Amino acid sequence: MPKPTRNPNGTMTLHVSHCMKRVKLTLGKISNDDAHVFSANISRLKDARNYGVKQLPYDLQAWLEMLSDRHLKQLSDLGLIDFRTCSTVGDLLDAYAADYEKRADVADSTKRKVRSAMKNRTDPIRSHELSDVEPTLLSFRRNAEPIWSEDAKRTLSAFNSWQRNHYSVATWSRDNKMFSSVGIWAVKSGFCEFNPFSILPVKSMVNEERNEYIDRSSVVKVMDSCLSSDVRLTLAMGRFAGLRTPSEVTTIKWSHVDFKNAVLTIVDSKKKKPRTMPLFDDIRFELERQQIHTGETKFVASAEMRNSSSANNFNGVRDAMKRAGLKPWPRARQNLRSSCLNDLLEHFSEREVTRWLGHSASVSRDHYQKPRPGDYQAAIELVR
Repeated sequence: MPKPTRNPNGTMTLHVSHCMKRVKLTLGKISNDDAHVFSANISRLKDARNYGVKQLPYDLQAWLEMLSDRHLKQLSDLGLIDFRTCSTVGDLLDAYAADYEKRADVADSTKRKVRSAMKNRTDPIRSHELSDVEPTLLSFRRNAEPIWSEDAKRTLSAFNSWQRNHYSVATWSRDNKMFSSVGIWAVKSGFCEFNPFSILPVKSMVNEERNEYIDRSSVVKVMDSCLSSDVRLTLAMGRFAGLRTPSEVTTIKWSHVDFKNAVLTIVDSKKKKPRTMPLFDDIRFELERQQIHTGETKFVASAEMRNSSSANNFNGVRDAMKRAGLKPWPRARQNLRSSCLNDLLEHFSEREVTRWLGHSASVSRDHYQKPRPGDYQAAIELVR
């Protein structure tokens, strides 16, 4: 047990060592008995960590809650406790973004989206104290619903009004769903007692107005107007294979293309796992055409394409559309993928198609599946 020391000015100090680290705790002008209680609790805390105790005794936990933030921070630095604090909403969002960056199970593109949302779409609420928007417990019963103060409701309502004025329903609804995840993480991490963002509304994130079917003939016309084989391949793999473009196109290696068994392997840019799909004739033709341009290389796409940003890669698609005399497709990348899915569903089961394209059936139904031009007439002809 560490021994407290009284300084000439009457204050007590305690030197604590743990895991090859050492700090000096200034206890202030307290009695010898209180200093020894402090030292004894530090020893209990060290024993609990050394033996892997998951739940601290109630009295030790109550003692920790009485300590100052300074002491808690010092004990956290030693690895005896997990103490983190965020004073403002901005601090919490930044802490979440930093923790999210460490995740190995999400794509870099998803991390960029989260980072952008946390930094660029939270200005009106970042400076507010976290305690001002955090709800409180309605009852002493632990399963009671939390409630928000009137000030907290006004703050969050004003933030949501700002969102509605600056972003589409799909964007702010997706952000609010993300903020709710931040609140869940904050509760688990000990920053909050309750989720401060669960009161924010979440609407449908499906924007049917921008969900458009792109017919094959239009895509072929644009492909014939491409000046780059990489751009042509991007269009083909998006429309005929349903790949996420250009992220999944740039990771395909020639070793992933099994011409003999007609199987294409794709590294899923969302799940970071490989998936396979049939090497349909349209895909085979474009890959064979690309092979003539690239020669003996490791990757299907050129080094120039793989080293360029996603926006730069898709600028070539927009230029090709202008040369083809076509209006820009809305949400071109997503609609190329959804158009491929809807064509495949005409011949194959939903289970097969969703596995080939790498998303769940619910995502497929909510965001991709929609009637194509001519589907209603085809249905009428079928039952005549």
